[in-house]
Amino acid sequence: MTVTRPPAKRRASRGQVRAWAWILGTFSFVAPWATLGLSPKPAADASPTPAPKGQTAPQRPVVMVITKKIIVTTAEAPAVARTTSGAGPIHYVYAPAPASTPVSVSCGTHPC
Repeated sequence: MTVTRPPAKRRASRGQVRAWAWILGTFSFVAPWATLGLSPKPAADASPTPAPKGQTAPQRPVVMVITKKIIVTTAEAPAVARTTSGAGPIHYVYAPAPASTPVSVSCGTHPC
């Protein structure tokens, strides 16, 4: 007596496997959106209505003015500076930076 085996199952080709992967991946991405889109909408009167607002005054922006006082003290320059070449003394002159703004005296409602 000879025992015969049943024929082997045929495997899917690589192209078929990729096609099914794309189809099922797209379906898994679209399914939640479709479910939400097809769900029934709640009635308009079921949502709570906001309390009616009375006349409210427009709010003004808050402007904060910050004034800083900076006091600069420098040590005295040396009395006489001589060079070895016999030139005259060098005088150092301190001037404000060109981009500095004048210091405002007004402090608004806050005392300086």
